[in-house]
Amino acid sequence: MPMDRETQLRLVKMRDDTGVLSLYVNADPRQEGSQPPWKTRLDQGLKQLAEAVDNGTRSALGRRVKEMKLDIEQLVRPGAPGIGRALFVGLASGNSYAVEMQTPLTDRVALGPRSHIAPMFGAWAEGSPIGIAVVDGKGMRILDSRFGKCEEVSGLHFELDTAEWRVMKGPSASHSAWGGRDTWASSNQHDLFDYRIAEHLAKFLAAAHSSLEEHVTTFGWELLVVTGEPELVEAASKSLRNGFKAETVASQLVLSQSTPAQIQQALASEIAAARADRDKRLTADFAESPRKTVAGSEAVLEALEGARVDRLVIERDSVWSGRRIPAGTVLADAISPGEPELATAIADAQLGEAMIEMALASDAKVSVLSEEVRLDEGAGGIGAFLRW
Repeated sequence: MPMDRETQLRLVKMRDDTGVLSLYVNADPRQEGSQPPWKTRLDQGLKQLAEAVDNGTRSALGRRVKEMKLDIEQLVRPGAPGIGRALFVGLASGNSYAVEMQTPLTDRVALGPRSHIAPMFGAWAEGSPIGIAVVDGKGMRILDSRFGKCEEVSGLHFELDTAEWRVMKGPSASHSAWGGRDTWASSNQHDLFDYRIAEHLAKFLAAAHSSLEEHVTTFGWELLVVTGEPELVEAASKSLRNGFKAETVASQLVLSQSTPAQIQQALASEIAAARADRDKRLTADFAESPRKTVAGSEAVLEALEGARVDRLVIERDSVWSGRRIPAGTVLADAISPGEPELATAIADAQLGEAMIEMALASDAKVSVLSEEVRLDEGAGGIGAFLRW
């Protein structure tokens, strides 16, 4: 299943009376061992979970894990797609969803009344969908990049019939170094011919805005990177500035002959910087709009209950960090973590997940900030822009 808004809604709404089992693995090929280390961690997590829950839940868990044997084998198989992988299954219903992405995820086993989505939204901050438009003299290539994977989704081919155009030829007067008109230079005046082609190409790229707008809506892009020769990037970007739903980022890398994977790799640092800049502007707007925002979990929760939230804003490390909830940790309502800090982190994550569900249910946006971007100190890592 691709990770998009529809998947987000499915996962946050996933419920089961007996419990939803959420399995995460980080299948990093650089990790070594006699068997995949992420498989070892998953097996240990499932064993720990089975030992911690009561008899009724334990038997339901055992039956469902046995029935999902092939799906779990696929989840941990070294050659399976994706570095970050997740599997969600309802113990009573048997409803299941699988997600794979090239963005790393935190190893984790969780069981609770709802799906555990914290690691997924942490990855969303790094790899959320963006569009890439590569422009050159042949037109425009349009690519979708999400969670470490990039693919070409469409393109616009520039064709200009110049058969009826006349290439102007003949001598043109040239001033000598002494200011006279006594010398002549033979020129076929190709410059004018090339200028007319460039003018038509610029108009063609400018007219591509309607196609790009459709792609933004279809693929859910918040950022669109336009890359190529500066004059072509300017031609393609200038009509996207007013009312365009995605933020446009201009790049001067010429990548027209590159593969989608090469394009994504070449633009990686610029994309990361664009995400961070966008988040910094978001937090600056938050600080400058006290009448349109609320901060802190209590105030945000109250606003969510009243469907007043337009955008939920969460610091990356406030609830999602693998440093606060260690990799391989088993989360379940029946398990009481012995470490107070870990118990607090888990409680924060569960509250954050409830808030995300409420935000998405009311059609609010959810922004998980880049790692180094912070809200005001008094916000406690969470805030919201209000509709009214």
